[in-house]
Amino acid sequence: MCGIAGVINPKGFHISNIWNMTDTVKHRGPDDEGYLIFDNLDSSPICLGGASTPSEVYASGLNYAPISTRDESQSGSRACVALGHRRLSILDLSPGGHQPMCDVHQRYWIVFNGEIYNYIELKEELSKLNYTFKTHTDTEVILAAWRQWGPDCLTRFNGMWAICIYDSTEKRLFLARDRFGIKPLYYWFAPEGSFCFGSEIKQFTQYNGWKAKLNPQRVYDYLIYSYTDHTNETMFSGVNQISGGYYFYEKIDKILPDKENKIIATKWYSIPEQPFHGTFEEASKRFETLFKSAVELHLRADVPVGTALSGGLDSSAIVCEMNNILKKTNANHFQKTFSCCFEDEQYSEKKWIDIVIEQTKTDSHFVYPELKDVFSVTQELIWVQDEPYQSQSPFLAYKVFRMVKENNVKVLLNGQGADEYLGGYGQFIHAKLLQKFRSYKWLEVYKEIKDLDLTKFPKGYLLRIILTSFIPDKLRAIISEKSNRSRIIKNLINNKVLGSKNVDPNKHIPITLYNVKGISQHQTFFSTLPKYLKWEDRNSMSNSVEARVPFLDYRLVEFTYNLPDDYLDYKGETKRVLRYGMKDVLPEKIKNRKDKNGYIAPEDRWVKKDDPKLFRKKLQEAIEISKGIIKPEALNYFDKIVAGKIPFDYTYWRLILFAIWVTKFNILIE
Repeated sequence: MCGIAGVINPKGFHISNIWNMTDTVKHRGPDDEGYLIFDNLDSSPICLGGASTPSEVYASGLNYAPISTRDESQSGSRACVALGHRRLSILDLSPGGHQPMCDVHQRYWIVFNGEIYNYIELKEELSKLNYTFKTHTDTEVILAAWRQWGPDCLTRFNGMWAICIYDSTEKRLFLARDRFGIKPLYYWFAPEGSFCFGSEIKQFTQYNGWKAKLNPQRVYDYLIYSYTDHTNETMFSGVNQISGGYYFYEKIDKILPDKENKIIATKWYSIPEQPFHGTFEEASKRFETLFKSAVELHLRADVPVGTALSGGLDSSAIVCEMNNILKKTNANHFQKTFSCCFEDEQYSEKKWIDIVIEQTKTDSHFVYPELKDVFSVTQELIWVQDEPYQSQSPFLAYKVFRMVKENNVKVLLNGQGADEYLGGYGQFIHAKLLQKFRSYKWLEVYKEIKDLDLTKFPKGYLLRIILTSFIPDKLRAIISEKSNRSRIIKNLINNKVLGSKNVDPNKHIPITLYNVKGISQHQTFFSTLPKYLKWEDRNSMSNSVEARVPFLDYRLVEFTYNLPDDYLDYKGETKRVLRYGMKDVLPEKIKNRKDKNGYIAPEDRWVKKDDPKLFRKKLQEAIEISKGIIKPEALNYFDKIVAGKIPFDYTYWRLILFAIWVTKFNILIE
């Protein structure tokens, strides 16, 4: 797990830019640093190290070992290709894991952030094809796979990655991101024409000529809909990302921006349609087999591996499965779990966490976030995250990862990703009922509604969802636009000052929300998971910890996605195939629980009871900082929330955080 940086410009650029971009993400890789420099397109490669490069790397004799430490006196020198790397050593802790790495002929050069969990199996396959290996890294396996299969090598990888490979013979650049976008990859064209890419947006702030400007429409999506990362754009004008499941492959003299300052990437991954026709019992057994394999692969590391434990199904399944695996090697006593709790039992999951700990006997660690830390940490966290977030959830996770670092654990497994394709939010029930209703299976609809927990799914609400689905899309959009809640929020933002259009971002997402598979894809690739993965990546890497997500093993996702709807959600029982697949692994009470709160802070209590004056003051400051984007009416909205006149939501926090972000990144509001 690492931080990468790159600058490409055949006309040349100052070499100091690559150093600054790489230094900015030192937190992602404090164990080593390296640079690859080409003075011109036909020059020989120059490998340099830095202050964080271990002496053993210089003395390794590897054909990609740095010849010297970067010389700050040469910062004004020019180059046409430069790659930078910061290393967090996870696999093969020896100097062999240094990057940038090259093949034996020094033709292909790679900087890589992530992990390829099935690198051992791929290494065996490639060895039979006469490839030889000098290290025990997955990076070297990627290079060999690239030489053998080209871009098709991506389909063989099981893991998470942001990969850059430079072909010094053909002068071509290859950039690729994993299937679900677990690892980040951003790019930006500098004013003088250089193509820059890196792991975090803040790297571009260190490049000569950088000026931070708003991307109005993406800011609108965030403020009104709480959407980020649903497109390849960011909230910074001109800064884009290569989306999950895409790659870019082009000669460097042809890397040019289009009218929107973007490059054209190629989609290489979509979830295949392969319907499962077996019984529910067969599906449950297959799910457990795939899940166990996923956890086993995610345990591959040469450093300590811990687990996040929230008390819900997903994290509990990982902890318990990992515990069973470790027991076979008598290593379960090394297992550490990390949890976030609150003194207020209304928000705390500790009683559920304790059930899992009692069964697994893990070395458990707890953190109790408090209101008094929110704004001091937020100033730090907004820089960590690059962009505003939606609630206090990232604050909680940040505190957890800080605790992980303090306990010298470098890898943490967590349950991110399961809710979106397993139906953990109860989001599938509406689509299921709708499909049955439209198929005239009205008796089945009646029976299923009858068995639902009506405190979570009121009959009137379900009936309204079904009936409104028959209204034409345009008319339904108008009705939604006129709804009281939507109107209140939109009235807090001045579109003319912001420069945005009043457009629902869902209109540009090419996926229907009328069936289970559509909802699953929408949340996995657009609306929810991408932003959660970004929060997870920034929180973990800012603490030099690698976060791994076994539920996003592509085999598990593809299998579950193709199951019949009733295998996922039936009579209000969510994540059904997970519950029954893990029935011999999970504690009975965890398997049967249906009241998971999610990863939430006592935010409504903090705002409405504990210190409403503090939050109101911050909102007032946000209005002033926004220079007219946030209307003064936002204070009336806030007062009504505190008084209980309108339901609590997170809009107030998005408004506050937007202003903190504008200030922290010195963003120009025109």
